[in-house]
Amino acid sequence: MTNTAWRVALGVVASSAFFWAVAGAVDLGLERTRRGYALPDGGEWYTFALFAGFIVAYLGVASLTDTPAGRHAALVPAAGACFGAVSCLLIGQETRHWVGAAVMALIASALPLVVHLRNRARRARPAADAPA
Repeated sequence: MTNTAWRVALGVVASSAFFWAVAGAVDLGLERTRRGYALPDGGEWYTFALFAGFIVAYLGVASLTDTPAGRHAALVPAAGACFGAVSCLLIGQETRHWVGAAVMALIASALPLVVHLRNRARRARPAADAPA
């Protein structure tokens, strides 16, 4: 397994942990505290996974931008969002779970499309600006 493959695997696992925590937050809901909103008691693992998953996934995706897999780096968080959508529906079947799963599925499908369109526009721009 190459170094790039390890970074992709780490990014997918961390992104999946982040979106699993989002699914857990959808299930538990938020409660108002003196300092704002927080997960209720029992949501410590979700809070840890939310922060750690985001940081590690962000660093994993950022490290892929200079490799041959850079153009496919958007698939890493998309895979995690798919896992989060499935997790959200496995946790519960109420309306809030369906809405959370739909939002995560939208993220999973839109992120690679947006990156592809941005890269296509970037490739087309230099050809139009080239001197004749």
